[in-house]
Amino acid sequence: MGRQRHVRYARPYAGTVESVPAARQDLEKAADRAGLDTDLTDSALLCLTELTANAVRHAIGDLPRPRFVVTVKLVGRRRRYLRLEVHDPDRESDPDFPPKELAPDILLGMDTDSSTGRGLALVAALSDRAGVLKESGGHGKTVWCEFRLEPGGAPDAPPVSQSA
Repeated sequence: MGRQRHVRYARPYAGTVESVPAARQDLEKAADRAGLDTDLTDSALLCLTELTANAVRHAIGDLPRPRFVVTVKLVGRRRRYLRLEVHDPDRESDPDFPPKELAPDILLGMDTDSSTGRGLALVAALSDRAGVLKESGGHGKTVWCEFRLEPGGAPDAPPVSQSA
């Protein structure tokens, strides 16, 4: 993998199912321009799809003028990560990522006929780190995941839930 160029953007999307592919397209274009690895990009696209679909399905509901915001950026100095964040206005729901090491077994044990319920396990399995930041003052939450850019394994960090 070559050196990655700058990736950073934050974009609001309407809180509708139609916005999920738009968010994917924006990430795909940014990853291509930045020269990110194809496998990493594919994993990031799948995770972004899960996080944005969850925001639309579980967090936004019947809110007036619903929307979510996707932030994509490269973070870290010594260890570089691609970080995806999906902010939604719901502070009540509390996504719970399984531990990364258990995620593959959880996915394998799920009912293959079910069309829901595997998103957070999938994100935990594909990303290096994932978590939830709840914002103070009732302004929603940010669900995030990170992908290590350098080869050589994932950092030793479990999923994190924090309050901002």
